Amino acid sequence: MLNSKLFSRLLLTFMASLVFAAPAMAQSTILIIDQKRIMRESEVGKHINRQLDSIAKTMESEIKATAQPYASERERLVNELNAIGQEGLKTRPDLQKKAQDLVAKGQKAQNEAAYKQRELQVTEAKALQAVNTKLAEILKTIVAERNADVVLERSVVIYGDGADVTDTVISRLNSQMRTVTVTRERIPRQAAPK
Repeated sequence: MLNSKLFSRLLLTFMASLVFAAPAMAQSTILIIDQKRIMRESEVGKHINRQLDSIAKTMESEIKATAQPYASERERLVNELNAIGQEGLKTRPDLQKKAQDLVAKGQKAQNEAAYKQRELQVTEAKALQAVNTKLAEILKTIVAERNADVVLERSVVIYGDGADVTDTVISRLNSQMRTVTVTRERIPRQAAPK
């Protein structure tokens, strides 16, 4: 009995807060932007993507160039091991050493690929810093012009008729920033533990 009265009071309090908060929420101006679309359709976003694609292709070529000798060496060793069999391998410590060295080279190649992936992420993040600064300025101006209280990302909005300012943001970004310097970042390699 006491719990049901307490629950009823809490429910009434909650409903009253919604009734009084509704006019305040109705007066708020909310704007919506689609950040992915801004980066996909703006000139500077297209420029960054082209530069990142070029850097990624260079990195891929570097990885393939270092992996090619490894692949050839691996193929020769596999053929040699197939020819002598398991029993023959036990009598050939030189082949065992080659196999161990090959595994170590493969691990090193995988580590280098991981470094390159991280470098690409850092490169992208640094290129986007200038764009994000410009976007913040543009959004601040639009918020002031439209007397808005909140800006939400499109992905978190279920419905927002007429509040999307993505086209305006893209237009202003295109007029203020078309390119940005995209420089490949390099991460120092750590020495392998001995």
